[in-house]
Amino acid sequence: MAIKSILVPLDGSERAFHVLETALIVANRFGAQIKAVHVKPGAEDLLPYEADYLSAKLKKNIISEAQKKNKEEAKSIHKRFNLFCKEHHVATGEAAGKAEVSAVWHEESGDTIEVLVRHGRLCDVVATFRPSGEKGRLLRAPAGEKLEALMLRAGRPILMVPPKWSAHQVERAAFAWNESVEASRALAMTMPWLKQMGHVTILVSRKRKDSLPDLRSYLSLHEVESKVKFLPEKTRSVGAAMLACCKDEGVEFLVVGGFSHARSRQLVFGGVTKYLLANTDVITVMAH
Repeated sequence: MAIKSILVPLDGSERAFHVLETALIVANRFGAQIKAVHVKPGAEDLLPYEADYLSAKLKKNIISEAQKKNKEEAKSIHKRFNLFCKEHHVATGEAAGKAEVSAVWHEESGDTIEVLVRHGRLCDVVATFRPSGEKGRLLRAPAGEKLEALMLRAGRPILMVPPKWSAHQVERAAFAWNESVEASRALAMTMPWLKQMGHVTILVSRKRKDSLPDLRSYLSLHEVESKVKFLPEKTRSVGAAMLACCKDEGVEFLVVGGFSHARSRQLVFGGVTKYLLANTDVITVMAH
């Protein structure tokens, strides 16, 4: 699968534009198009919780004022997006269809998650910021809910940009292998990246070592040379062990399969996916 379309949700936050910078690195690497999507709340989402007790006229006024504010915000975000593209010489508008690297703006009203999932299904990768928040509340926070929904429903790899990441092209990657369907999908979806990397390290537990010859042979068929790094046999957190291995190997790009256990178990007991959602400090691509 070639990387030709990158979805970047733009909500006006600094984190979102931070992601846009990294998306541009990817676009330049693959000759791809960035699709920036800004979602304005639908009319039903603009009323306060106690709206049932308000008069029809007051409801109408509240919605009108909120829509006006959202329209102004969208205009400001669009202006900043255009300025970003101009500063980085990225083709937009009519020129976008003729340029190797381009960006398009899409603005829509409605449920944020539903809109992003719909657009995500017709892109090659979804780039977003790594959510932040307390461990136990991460996936219940708006940013966490959005990312989880995209991962589970868009059917595309999710590229997470950590908070302090400085956008640059990376050359060292790691792929976490546990023989799961999710890991297999993640491998297939990120093969274009792995083929371009100078170094690829397989992160795996020793109990999976029997599958390594076939895995490395498969990678070789795609002209990807790899080395193996075994995770510690005794560790309290596999996610933490992965990030420690990445640090040891100088890896800045980690590929994992997300939610490889039952979601109910993940939400109750945590797990690798949840740990990385809260703690990864390298570019992390997840596929479910």
